Amino acid sequence: MKNRIIALPLTILTIIICVPATLAFTDILKNLTINSRIELGFFIGFAVYLVIHIVFYKPVFIHVMAHELTHIFWAFLFGGKAKKLEVSASGGRVLINRTNFVITLAPYFFPLYTFIFLAVYIIAKEQYLPYIAFLIGASLSFHIALTLYSMKSAQSDFHEDSNIFFSLSFVYLMNIIVIALIFSILSEKVAFLDFLKDIPGKFVYIYHKASAFMKAFAG
Repeated sequence: MKNRIIALPLTILTIIICVPATLAFTDILKNLTINSRIELGFFIGFAVYLVIHIVFYKPVFIHVMAHELTHIFWAFLFGGKAKKLEVSASGGRVLINRTNFVITLAPYFFPLYTFIFLAVYIIAKEQYLPYIAFLIGASLSFHIALTLYSMKSAQSDFHEDSNIFFSLSFVYLMNIIVIALIFSILSEKVAFLDFLKDIPGKFVYIYHKASAFMKAFAG
C-alpha cells in the first residue's frame, strides 16, 4: 500500500471503524461470565501466562519464532513462499517472494499458537476441552503481552508496506476481531456474526450522538 492516494483514505476509514468496533467489543466483555469449565480454563490460562511474563520470564525466542512463521503462513495464503528463515532471541528474519500489508502485519494480530490450539479444540473430545481452553487462554495472553513488549522497540513492519497510522489502527482493529472470534468459539454467550453486525449499528449510534451534540452546541 505504497500508493498515497489509496493509503490516506484507507487509513482514515480504518481509524473510524476502530471506534464502533471497540464499542461492540466492549459489549462482548460486559456479557462474558465464567459459568463453565471451558471459560474458567481459558481465563486461568490467560492469567497464568501474565504472571509468568511479568514476574518470571519472557519467552522471547518462542515469540520471534511465531512471528516469522506467521509471515510465512500468511504469505502462503496469498500464494507466496519462504526462501530463508532466521530466528534468535534478539530477532528474526524471513525472506518471502510475495508481500503486502496483511502479510507484513499479520504477526501482530494473528496469534499463531492460539489458532493451533483452537484447531485441536474443535476436534477434541469434550472432557479435554477445559484443558485446551487453558492453553488457548495462555497462548492468547502470550501473544498480546509479547506483541506489546516487542512494540517497545522500533518495528520496521509498521513502515514496510504501509504508514504507521494505518498499521497501528489496522493491527488494533484486527486484534479486536480475532479475539471476538476466539470468544465466540469458547463461549455460547458470544456470537461472532452478531458482533460484526453490531459494528455498523454502533457507527450509526455514534453519528447520531455526534450530530445531536453539534446541534446543541451550535444552538
